[in-house]
Parts: sequence; structure tokens; C-alpha cells
Amino acid sequence: MVNTNGHPVRILLVEDDNNIGRIIELAMRSINTPYEFESVLSAEEALERWEAQPFDLLISDYNLRGMNGVRLVKTLRERGYYPATLMVTAYDSAEVREAVKEAAIDSYMTKPFFIDELIENIKQLLPGSKQMRERIING
Repeated sequence: MVNTNGHPVRILLVEDDNNIGRIIELAMRSINTPYEFESVLSAEEALERWEAQPFDLLISDYNLRGMNGVRLVKTLRERGYYPATLMVTAYDSAEVREAVKEAAIDSYMTKPFFIDELIENIKQLLPGSKQMRERIING
């Protein structure tokens, strides 16, 4: 699967735990689609990378040092970017779920998670997937 420009799908991971980030990066190999993958440790660094060259898919931890993952998504949208988004967190609560819902984040997973569930979620968020076609149709 490629993005609308015919280029590999660009995926940005924002995860401040290097071990979890590395596991996700290794698991990405099984999505079976051409992609470019970058990983950063903070929302602030994510914004810098995004401004340099936007991504198609954002995978972000909720609880980051500095700006949290939901604030990152809101900031991107304020700047005119509307990527497919997957939020992951070890701090599941009613407040976090409400913030994720309010920010219209596409998918939400709690840690720990099974890698195959993560990959399935990512596949559903890729450009051209059924879920993303419905997102475009339904706004």
C-alpha cells in the first residue's frame, strides 16, 4: 500500500520508552506494505519532524515527557494535518479515553498489548484500508 502520492506510507512513532519503541519498530516489518518509519522520543520532536515532511500515520504514546499524545494530535490538526492516529497508553482511565474520543483519534490501545493486535490496528489505519476509506466517506 502506498500513500496518495504513490510513495511508501510514512509512519511516525512517538514513544519515550526506547525498549517499547524498538519492539514496535521490529514488529512493523510484518505489515507487508512499503513504508518509511521514523521514531522520536517526544511530541516536540515529532512536531519538528512533521514540519520537515508530513507523515501518513501517527502512532503515539499518551504519556510523554512534556506535551502528551492527545495534545500532539490536537496541535497537528491546528496546523492543518489530519493523519490517521493510533494512541497507546499504560495509563488507561476514563479521563484518557474521553480525551482520546474528544480528539477523534482513530484507534486506542492499552499497554501491555499483543504485537499481532498492534499490527492489525496499524493495517486498518493504512491509506486504502477499509477503515480509512470509511473515515474519508464519513468525515
